[in-house]
Amino acid sequence: MTAVRSVRGRPGLASWPLTPIEELDLYLESAADPSLIQLELLAGGHLDVAVLAEALAGVLAADPAARRHLAATSRWRRRLHWETGAPGHHDGVLTVASWRSPGQLAALREWVTAWPIPLGDRTVRLVLAAGPERDVVILQTHHAAFDGISSLALLTAIGAAYRERAGDLASSGPQAVPPLATRPFGTAGPARTRGADSIRSALTRIAARLPGAATRIAAHSARPDRPGYGCVQRSLPVPRPPREGSGPFPTVNDLLVAALVRTVDRWNTAHGRRSGRIRVSVPVNDRGHKDRWADPGNQTRLIRVTARSRERADPGRLLAHVAAQTRAAKERPTAGLDAASRLLATGWAPAAIKCHAVRLARRVAAPLCTDTALLSNLGTIPCPPCFSGRGTEPLWFSGPARMPRGLGVGALTIAGQLHLCVHYRHALLDRSAAADFTALYCEALGELTGSPA
Repeated sequence: MTAVRSVRGRPGLASWPLTPIEELDLYLESAADPSLIQLELLAGGHLDVAVLAEALAGVLAADPAARRHLAATSRWRRRLHWETGAPGHHDGVLTVASWRSPGQLAALREWVTAWPIPLGDRTVRLVLAAGPERDVVILQTHHAAFDGISSLALLTAIGAAYRERAGDLASSGPQAVPPLATRPFGTAGPARTRGADSIRSALTRIAARLPGAATRIAAHSARPDRPGYGCVQRSLPVPRPPREGSGPFPTVNDLLVAALVRTVDRWNTAHGRRSGRIRVSVPVNDRGHKDRWADPGNQTRLIRVTARSRERADPGRLLAHVAAQTRAAKERPTAGLDAASRLLATGWAPAAIKCHAVRLARRVAAPLCTDTALLSNLGTIPCPPCFSGRGTEPLWFSGPARMPRGLGVGALTIAGQLHLCVHYRHALLDRSAAADFTALYCEALGELTGSPA
């Protein structure tokens, strides 16, 4: 079992200020684009709703960090604070829905990705999606309070608590649940966002012509005004990088990044867009080795991997180039935020002013400063979450992919299987185009390892 510990360095505190990276993430969120980490697990059978609710309540009662919520305060205060909620008050954390076909499950998944978590009440949501033969468990956490590692630790703890309470309980049948809503909560209609999107699109086209700007993924969407996210999930054997040359030996993460670069290059070429500087954001876990899987909160920083056309000409050269960049970036000490972001997230002004300043700065600078795509790899999971107790259960992971980036790849490895989730904005790709992009990505992985996709 992976334990979820209390707030690091703040034992017993009921209130503490948001860190700069937490505050910045909070300012960047909007109702139409909530900042959510999502883990989706395919259980080995049906789960008992009452037992799951009891397990969730037990885990939250034992972990003050998971019970945190945003403290009610004046918008003119300079710093925002977290508060620890009282144990036993978990209304709204567990939601139950149903699905009877893969299409209904996909609709449910898209629904919850656009459903904001009310930070004034909680930072966690657990969704039990009761299916015809197997249930799906979806854990959502707010990115201001969690990252992929801490979210995974929380889901692992919930699964262990469920197994402990369920014991030899016979699998329950499908539960009677409310029907699926036809429209996600918290999303804005096209009429409310079209003007802002037009300005952003114009800025993106201008920025693409400036030196140093990252390449954008060519859009291919039947409904570019549609809000929200979709995803494509794949599972395949873990690819093994070839050992070539005298540079740093590439890791699986390097392979995933290089394959994403090649995929963007090929996708853009096929859609008539020139790919200049492709730049991939890669979150890095800043926890110490001892606390890698246990420490709560959002403790990741972004590194950037850039590949120009000359570095993409040969697969081996590209992989070596990516490996050298990632190793150098990981070894470079950093505070996690650049100077401008840290200034915006500190106490130089009231929160209301900082919020508007951050959003205005992002609207102006995002077309030039935002990277092409995001690759987030949680690595090999030593103690994966499990609810049924009957072997390993497939798990997929995704995080925010705000426009103009619009696409991220989440990856994790369980028992020799690489689980990939291509998370995309509907404004960038439609479902068919996303499936084609994912197929190209799997093909690029095969080419880089010398094995068929």
